Amino acid sequence: MKRTLAGERYEIEDRLGHGGMATVYRARDLKLDREVAIKLLADNFAGDDEVRKRFSREARLAARLDHPNVVQVFDVGEDGDRPFIVMEHVQGGTLEERLNRRRRTIDGDEALRLLGQLCEGLGHAHAKKLVHRDIKPQNLLLRDSDDCLKITDFGIARAAEETTRLTRPGKIIGTDRYMAPEQLADGAITPATDVYACGVVADLMLPKSRSLELHEVIARCLSEDPGDRFSDANELGEALATAEGNGAVGVVRRIKSQGRTTRRLPPTGPATAHWPAATDVKTAKPRRRRGRAWLAGALAVIAAAVVAAVIAIGPGDSNSPTDAKPQGRATQAPAAVPRSDDPATQARRLADFLRAQSRPGAANSQP
Repeated sequence: MKRTLAGERYEIEDRLGHGGMATVYRARDLKLDREVAIKLLADNFAGDDEVRKRFSREARLAARLDHPNVVQVFDVGEDGDRPFIVMEHVQGGTLEERLNRRRRTIDGDEALRLLGQLCEGLGHAHAKKLVHRDIKPQNLLLRDSDDCLKITDFGIARAAEETTRLTRPGKIIGTDRYMAPEQLADGAITPATDVYACGVVADLMLPKSRSLELHEVIARCLSEDPGDRFSDANELGEALATAEGNGAVGVVRRIKSQGRTTRRLPPTGPATAHWPAATDVKTAKPRRRRGRAWLAGALAVIAAAVVAAVIAIGPGDSNSPTDAKPQGRATQAPAAVPRSDDPATQARRLADFLRAQSRPGAANSQP
């Protein structure tokens, strides 16, 4: 018989992974008939108040986020004295697994596309004043169906407005390789702390034969002083798109960000010192038709005047006096001037009409 949680709502199917603090299971939500992932706190931490608080805070903070590149939290609960979090199940592997299969680097365009998604999701968290603090390939899931990147594991995330520490002074949490200097020194944590980790991830993903601009962008991410880095993931994403602005990645990101004006990014070195200023994207205004209507009216007036003059002169014999009355012929009504709503068509028809009227005998040819 399969194990269930939350009053038999969630049925555990198999284990997806195991970490130091918790185990993640694939399960089925029997009430909504959907596949989910359940993160269950390990037995040996069930009595640790600090860990329990951190675990519950993960659910609370992650629930603030609603973004395609962040794993969604559905529910929370407790199984006996062990808290659990019910999350979106992402069918696929981690970025760490892909890097291992491809010997630590992947194709440049693919890497930039995934980094762009990372910056989108993390930028959303930063806009909500949330710092992840543990960005690394193991916490970046890649969905099989569309290769969508999803950020997971906000277990040690910190909200900017929180002042209460949930770790004892001198106790460092995170993964050393991806931790910024201020994080290792137990200093102030800001979005720039996550930018440092993104720089480490980018350095792993991108081929070593990358452009000089990308070298400088990554170097800026890895600056020791947080003030010298990009301020948040959104700014880093814009820099990556600018550095590779002629490729598909830059085009896609610019299209997605047309709702707001981007600003000139500060240079990170010689290769980025001449980045062009951002151009405002303005909605095209419909062309006014008033000028077109005025032109059409003016052409009609001119045409009428010209036709009246042609008819007044008449096509008669050039040797006859001008006041001689025509004999044996009824007076002809003025020919109709062709009209059109389009000025170009009106002008073309008018030219044809005037040429026809100027020919000898043209008046007699009118019905």
